[in-house]
Amino acid sequence: MRILLVIVSLLSLGTLSAQELLGQERWPDGTLKATRYSEGDRIHFITYHENGKVKEMGAFLQGKRDGEWKQYAESGAVVARAAFRSGQREGTWEFRDGTNGSSGRLIFNDGVLVFAEQSAEQGDIIAQRTYP
Repeated sequence: MRILLVIVSLLSLGTLSAQELLGQERWPDGTLKATRYSEGDRIHFITYHENGKVKEMGAFLQGKRDGEWKQYAESGAVVARAAFRSGQREGTWEFRDGTNGSSGRLIFNDGVLVFAEQSAEQGDIIAQRTYP
């Protein structure tokens, strides 16, 4: 069993991409403001609020937004989650208030908005629209 674990570990190490730090910015007090790094062909970034918590994170592939992007409130709660593929909006985008309650969502298909929904503070759906 131990040999199997070692083999699986070695195989998984071969599939990992090395990360390379591309740059960092700091707030006047010295805390981290932004980090950029590459992982294979993707350029990732993370920005931070002045309190040190993550503000936004995402990635670019060949100069275009790609993969999941997230935005956070100063409290650390996720306020937006979105997805891109080669610069085009895709999938379900979720929006939340600063306390992590749902405030709406958008659904994209091939970069085109097809559905939108807005929620009240209590979570009740207050508006919906389907786009042609």
